[in-house]
Amino acid sequence: MNTAAILFYWQSDGDPTGFVCCGGVILFIVAIIIHAVKTGNEQTKRLNAERDEQIRQLNAAKNAYFVALRSLKANPTNPDLRERTLELGRKYSNLTRNKSGVTVYDEVALSNDINAACAGAATLVGNTLAPSQTIESRLQKLADLKSKGLIDDQEYAARRTKILDEV
Repeated sequence: MNTAAILFYWQSDGDPTGFVCCGGVILFIVAIIIHAVKTGNEQTKRLNAERDEQIRQLNAAKNAYFVALRSLKANPTNPDLRERTLELGRKYSNLTRNKSGVTVYDEVALSNDINAACAGAATLVGNTLAPSQTIESRLQKLADLKSKGLIDDQEYAARRTKILDEV
């Protein structure tokens, strides 16, 4: 019933009990509306708190990943640091997708980031060897690999020839 109909009902009857009854219904409706608004405010606060926590986690994961990339750039030959950086990158990527998993595209992006950070370690000039790797030590390492059965005779001969050609 709308308000005009309620007033008409009370005036036509001349009985104030109808008005009291209608007033009670109106108060009941107002109470329901107040409860709905209060519940809505509580839900909004809860959702805002959840959103703020997600943003905090995302920022923390992003910062940890970028710190690891900077550390990897400073020490590009450290395999443990490389692995840790990949782990942190996957965590960050997962959070950017609302915890729905890391995609192939994410893996490629992480690989590109890590390779870029390690780019300085992969730079070689010609066939220059590191000072600690002499021809003798390389040949000995190759012989060890063959004796352990990790490479066959054909691969041993090919690599031995390649090492000796560098002399």
